[in-house]
Amino acid sequence: MKNGCIVIRNIKSYLCGEDFSGIADALADGGYFIDKMFLLSEEDEREFSQTFAECKNFFENVFVVATEEKLASLRAAACGVLKLQPVDGARIEQDKKTFFFLKSGASLAPFVREEVVPYLDAKYAVRHDKMVIRAVGVPAERLKNVLNEAKAVSGDRLAYNVSEKWGDLRLEILYDSDSPKMLIDTVMRTVVGGFNDYIYATEDTPLADRIFEILKLRGLKLSVAESFTGGGVAKRLIEVPGISSVLFESIVAYDNGSKMSRLGVSKYTLMRQGAVSDETAYEMAAGLIASGNCSVSLSTTGIAGPKSDNTGKPVGLCFIAVGLKESVYVYKYIFKGGREDITQRAINQALFLLYKQIK
Repeated sequence: MKNGCIVIRNIKSYLCGEDFSGIADALADGGYFIDKMFLLSEEDEREFSQTFAECKNFFENVFVVATEEKLASLRAAACGVLKLQPVDGARIEQDKKTFFFLKSGASLAPFVREEVVPYLDAKYAVRHDKMVIRAVGVPAERLKNVLNEAKAVSGDRLAYNVSEKWGDLRLEILYDSDSPKMLIDTVMRTVVGGFNDYIYATEDTPLADRIFEILKLRGLKLSVAESFTGGGVAKRLIEVPGISSVLFESIVAYDNGSKMSRLGVSKYTLMRQGAVSDETAYEMAAGLIASGNCSVSLSTTGIAGPKSDNTGKPVGLCFIAVGLKESVYVYKYIFKGGREDITQRAINQALFLLYKQIK
């Protein structure tokens, strides 16, 4: 099948992908993809009629996306091209082709999932399903190779959607009801084996939710101490409902004085090694464990930029420590990018390292 999308927008305004990305994402979640997209000015209805006529000839399904006040006139213009009497509603059908008229904005995504996708499933007598794999820190080359291996196995039978934000990867593998189970299982084994130690979930569960599940299952109590991530780790965890049952405290120890008085980091360590060091990260995590209030701890210290500190250490350098009652594990990273990129990547990596130690 071929799917086209015509987006009508005010070309004098900044381009905002949210006007149509929610609809496209909802379609992709259901196994339907936009083959070609047209961005047109809302001031030129003749251009719309010409483009719609071309789409009518080439695509099986056409999605017209515009503001609510524009949809009625666009639908009337489309009926003129189709030589039909004007009609109301979000859908027009003609000669096994379907034309959808959708209000722009992410708020319409639920309608696409609940109404449009089921309609397309019935139209093509197919049911789509998906597998989701979540991972952190997968190298770009590894991702490319694993996807190539999976596609070599599946051919065109399966579709792959990849989204990644600050190192947190979500791979969606879409298939229809005609796909052999053996093929699906083989692809899943290929991807899981290829990603290996980077995976934290083989279902669509966010990282913080996964951590909460494990902490609760194992009866663990967590404390967090952050320096350069500024409370970002705790914020991510606190967004999970029920986290209060497993999170004891979060300390933003930005100043060296706080590191010493609140966490027990030694003055000698800060003077000789600096606040951004594996020793400081170790002592931050160990200090939380020593308090006796938690059974697992997580600490972060680093340089987010835009400039380095007076030690000459590089921007992006960070140390993350995960403490257990038996031992403390410290990890060193150098992240690239701007201040927000570095901070957010460190937050995701810290949560992932915590997951790996408690799973």
